[in-house]
Amino acid sequence: MEVFPLNYLRNSFSPKLSFKNRNYLKIWQMILLILVLTGCLLMPISISLGKINQVTLIDYVPNAMNLVSEELVQEINQLSFNEQTLLITEEQILMDNDEGLLALYPEEVDLPVAKDFIIFTPNSFYIQEVDRPLISQPYRSVERLTSVNSTESLIQELSQQWFESNRMAVVLTNFINVWVLIFLSTLMVILGSSLFISFMRFSDIFSIKSYREAIHLSLHSMLIPTLIAAVVGLLTQNPTTMLTLQGIAFVLVLLWVYWKTHFRDEYILKQEEKSNHIINNSGEKLVETQSQHQRNKR
Repeated sequence: MEVFPLNYLRNSFSPKLSFKNRNYLKIWQMILLILVLTGCLLMPISISLGKINQVTLIDYVPNAMNLVSEELVQEINQLSFNEQTLLITEEQILMDNDEGLLALYPEEVDLPVAKDFIIFTPNSFYIQEVDRPLISQPYRSVERLTSVNSTESLIQELSQQWFESNRMAVVLTNFINVWVLIFLSTLMVILGSSLFISFMRFSDIFSIKSYREAIHLSLHSMLIPTLIAAVVGLLTQNPTTMLTLQGIAFVLVLLWVYWKTHFRDEYILKQEEKSNHIINNSGEKLVETQSQHQRNKR
């Protein structure tokens, strides 16, 4: 007798076995299979996330980044620097209104709380958007910073310096977000399709008699689509494409199982008896042919 997970693999690649063996998994095994299926889809996404080399702060603090102006670019261009320190000689308030605060300070100051702002000091820049975490970033290259020539390049440079210091956190956060998306998507597809399939228990035509059996069938039918989506994901590294392909392939596999089984144990039994009958007849004819051939030789 095969043990888990070998029995799951064997059943999943055969439409008849996936239907006949639809009540053997334990709850912890079902949960583990859903996590493994999610993990298969995460592998190509992990490769893609590992290649991220830049982000934009517009995705994190869009309102605060709207404060960046041409005047700020000009003021930064005029600054001198010493190693990783900006030589800010005097306080400059470029904007201070209901939209936010944009300023350069020659020394560290108390940061405002209930206001969007971008503040530059000799050693660090600070960006805050109300109701979002404060971004406090020591300069990684004041030479690059003072070389910007447009608002777009300044935003890009601030984003790059922040990303260089927070790469691991950014990648991990994106990984968790993608994992949750794929896990919930896979879970909803399996549970939703199982609910639909379980409605067949109200009809005497079909052999499915419980929601648990429907979950087994859905889990069996999900393996091949997930493997196909994972392979395509290695090529495209696009989560949307992967999930779409997985969903389409899942429906096709369910149709394949239905075509082979009609979701009826009696239909499978008749098909097996018919196949055995054909094999037996073929064997008998072969024996008769061999016997006749031997008599002819005599």
